Amino acid sequence: MAPTNPKCLEFGDQPPTTYDDWARSDAYHNERLIKDDEALSATLQTSQELGLRPISVSAAQGKFLHLHAKVIGARRILEIGTLGG
Repeated sequence: MAPTNPKCLEFGDQPPTTYDDWARSDAYHNERLIKDDEALSATLQTSQELGLRPISVSAAQGKFLHLHAKVIGARRILEIGTLGG
C-alpha cells in the first residue's frame, strides 16, 4: 500500500522530519543525557561575548561526531571552520 503523501516514507504514513523535530530531539539530549562541560560552556560564553554567530554544533551533536570517529577508528580528523573553539 502506497503512502497517502508522496513525500512520506514507504513504511508508514509519517510526515518528513522537520527542523523543529530535530531541535526538540537535540534539546532533550543536551538537557537530560549530557553532563555540563566547563570548557564548552566557557567557549560558548566567550563566543557570545565576541559577537560570533551561534552556529556551533550542540554538545549532543559533538558527542555523536565523536562516536562516529571512534567507531570508524579515525586517527585524523579535519575540521573546517572551528568558529570560536
